[in-house]
Amino acid sequence: MNKYIAIVPAAGIGSRMQADKPKQYLSLLGKTILEHTVERLLAHPQIDEVIAAISASDDYFSQTSLSDNPKVTQVLGGKERCDTVLNALEHLNQHSYQGKVLVHDAARPNFQLNDLTALMEKAEAHSVGLFLPVR
Repeated sequence: MNKYIAIVPAAGIGSRMQADKPKQYLSLLGKTILEHTVERLLAHPQIDEVIAAISASDDYFSQTSLSDNPKVTQVLGGKERCDTVLNALEHLNQHSYQGKVLVHDAARPNFQLNDLTALMEKAEAHSVGLFLPVR
C-alpha cells in the first residue's frame, strides 16, 4: 500500500464553542485535542507526515509538542477551511509531492486506525475515496 501525508486544517477559531481558545487547543487528558488527532494519524503505519495548517494569529501551536515533531510540518491556513486545505496542498505541490493525501479535521481525534486503513484500501482498489472539492 501507498504512503500518505495527512493534512489537518487547524486554522479555525472555534467561535461556536465560546471558549477562551480554539477548540483544537482545548485540553483532553493532558494534551490538546490537536495533539491527540495528529498523534493518532501518525500512529498509522501508512502516514509519514502531517501538515498542520494553522492561523497566522495562532499563539498556541508553538506551545504544543507538535511544534518540535519532525513528522509535523506547519503551514499557514486561510480565511476559510477550503483556503486552508488549498494552502496545504499548494505547499505539497511546491515540494513536488506526488503521493496520496488525506484531510482530517483537527478536532476529531477519536477515530479507529482500522477505519482509516479501510478507507485507504478502498481508495487503492477503486481510485476513489471520501472526498469533496476544495473549491
